[in-house]
Amino acid sequence: MGYETLIAWLGPQFGNYFRPTMVMVNALLVNPLNNLTMVAVWAIAGFLGGVIAGKKAGAFVVGLVSWLSCFVVLAFCVVQLFMGGLDLGSLPPVPPGESLVYVLSVPLVQSAVGSLLGLISGSGGTPDFASLIVPVLVWFFVPLIIVTVAAIIGGTIRKKE
Repeated sequence: MGYETLIAWLGPQFGNYFRPTMVMVNALLVNPLNNLTMVAVWAIAGFLGGVIAGKKAGAFVVGLVSWLSCFVVLAFCVVQLFMGGLDLGSLPPVPPGESLVYVLSVPLVQSAVGSLLGLISGSGGTPDFASLIVPVLVWFFVPLIIVTVAAIIGGTIRKKE
């Protein structure tokens, strides 16, 4: 629900590529360890790619390429957003009947706000950058591991003739 509010609010400002950009950001940055839906998405994508490849080595490549292609699609969407002419000077008001509470309920926004609050509330001295880097590494490598393992499983199930 929070994503729909965010898209209804900022979609007219950013253009047609805002929704696919949000989908790709969600797919790439939501922590799969906390979100079973994203584990299923990555596992199904890897499994189907592995079944199509038919070999373990080919399945590994298919899993890796499917994960990397998500970055390519995200980069394309971001480029299209900027080529469409972003006007960040004025944000439209929140749509009637919606509130910022829905926007803040988006899992990606919740985790970002939680990380920033943890960084701000650090004990006096230097901020703990490891607490920021470890979640990024988890978000980065866990989908890759899931899609690759599922692809290898799919490749072992269906042997190519």
